[in-house]
Amino acid sequence: MGITTIVSAGLLCAVAGSALACDLPKLAVIPQKALIVGNDGPVRLAANAYFTAMQAYAACIQQELVAAGGDSTPDLVKRILVSRNNTAVAEAEFMMKLFETNVGPADPAAAAPPAAAPPPATPAR
Repeated sequence: MGITTIVSAGLLCAVAGSALACDLPKLAVIPQKALIVGNDGPVRLAANAYFTAMQAYAACIQQELVAAGGDSTPDLVKRILVSRNNTAVAEAEFMMKLFETNVGPADPAAAAPPAAAPPPATPAR
């Protein structure tokens, strides 16, 4: 096993391990529209908590990307972190659509989906 393989594996484990410190929030339960009528308060609270936690999760992933070296992060590590961030964004957007369909307009301050991380920079060849 070469020294490069050992160093790369160690770096990947360190970055992946620290990214796991970012806790992906549990999905909010959003019942069918017919089951919510007149009782949307608890659903709104749960959804707001979810969206706030998802914003914190995305911010944590983005901080991990910066801590790993930003643009100089090894390509594989960068792709993993960006993928986690983008998956979180896609999940939050889906949950927002489901919420708006079943409950109605969301509180804009509490329900903004997290910002997507920029795509990994293409290394110059």
